[in-house]
Amino acid sequence: MALTRPVWAAKAKAGDPLYFETVFPVTAGNRIGIPAGTFVEGTIDAIVAPTRRVNRAEIDVHFNQIIFADGYAVTLPGSEDLAAQGGGPAATLSAVTVQVSRNNDILLDNGSQIEMTLEAPLALDGARVAQAISLSHAPAPGQFRPATLCRPTAGDSGTPGTPGTPGTPATVIPGTPGTPGTADSPGTPGTPDIVIPGTPGTPGMPGTPGTAGTVCPAPPLVISSAPGVTVKQTPIPPKKTKVRYGQQ
Repeated sequence: MALTRPVWAAKAKAGDPLYFETVFPVTAGNRIGIPAGTFVEGTIDAIVAPTRRVNRAEIDVHFNQIIFADGYAVTLPGSEDLAAQGGGPAATLSAVTVQVSRNNDILLDNGSQIEMTLEAPLALDGARVAQAISLSHAPAPGQFRPATLCRPTAGDSGTPGTPGTPGTPATVIPGTPGTPGTADSPGTPGTPDIVIPGTPGTPGMPGTPGTAGTVCPAPPLVISSAPGVTVKQTPIPPKKTKVRYGQQ
């Protein structure tokens, strides 16, 4: 079966409902007993979250009922309503082991595949099942979109630009003044200032802009989903209290 809704790490707790969809038909003899596309409802019994040293999560699942496409619902043996009546067959459980990082927001992603092993024979209405087969459709490839979230990071900060070099100022060599003329001889003209241009500065190189980064944790990976173990509790008899008469 494939999980149809993710299990969020921060919110998941015992008692939360789970919903699955069968990805392959279940047959009995040469007849289809549970067509692909049938829904299964379950409940989380317990969760062991991953730690800094252990990147695995343990999720105990309790399966309650099978819901066919035509609305035909079958309560699984050992579900909570039968257990409340006192006894009955063992519950249908699954112990799911998931490899998941503590940095991920989910413990089970959409489409995670889990197996369910019935603990007791299941009686079905053949006519209702036949009616559901024509209405059932197997999950399409890519139907379950991953819910794993990516987080923004600092990314690439870019490279700083390089400053340019300052130019040198122009050099001015003053000219010589002319001499005034007389009545007998003309004066000599002066020489103009000589300007030696300075060297122009070199422009700086612009830096490269930074890029925004993202980090996407690896999606959870179901390592195993083995049948769970039902623990039967033995009722504790009431404690007997001795009463001594004549004392208060």
